[in-house]
Amino acid sequence: MLGAIKYNLSSLANFAGRDSRSTFWYYVLFLVILQFAVSFAISIPMTGSMMGDALTAARNGADEVEIQRRVMEKIGGLMRATMWASAFVSLAMTGLVAASFTRRLHDSNKPGWIAGIAVAIQLLAIAVTIGTIDDAVKMVAMAQVGELEAVQALQGKMILRGLIGWIPLILVILFGAWPSTDGDNRYGPEPDHM
Repeated sequence: MLGAIKYNLSSLANFAGRDSRSTFWYYVLFLVILQFAVSFAISIPMTGSMMGDALTAARNGADEVEIQRRVMEKIGGLMRATMWASAFVSLAMTGLVAASFTRRLHDSNKPGWIAGIAVAIQLLAIAVTIGTIDDAVKMVAMAQVGELEAVQALQGKMILRGLIGWIPLILVILFGAWPSTDGDNRYGPEPDHM
């Protein structure tokens, strides 16, 4: 597993050749764990700040309505920061997996342009996420004043836009699990299994 991770990290710009399924999936597992850890590390200080403000308000004698108002104000900013962080992390992960996915496609005798399609759709999904940041913050503000129908309408639009992000994931899973070509193929010799 460590060999697969080290190999892929040292081959980030190498789109030629082939990667075995195990090499690819160990690397993807590493990236998923890394993404989870980074997201968790980003969320801790943001959530802590929000909770700290609520506790300070409570200690200073604020009533429940005031504390909820402060928390809701903080949530809007938190959502904005979280969505920007998510976009940057997704962009980084896309860059980290592109070459490995291309080599994995080559191993199953598929053209690398399929990875280009997945990357293009992922970049579109990231752009859509960035484009919905203001809508997400607006949704929190509308929920705070009780405009639930407007919140549901906006939420429906955001969910539909968010479905775009599933397409690259499905492509990676589908083609990443595709059986390898036995022996040499047009992209090179059969890779060593790590």
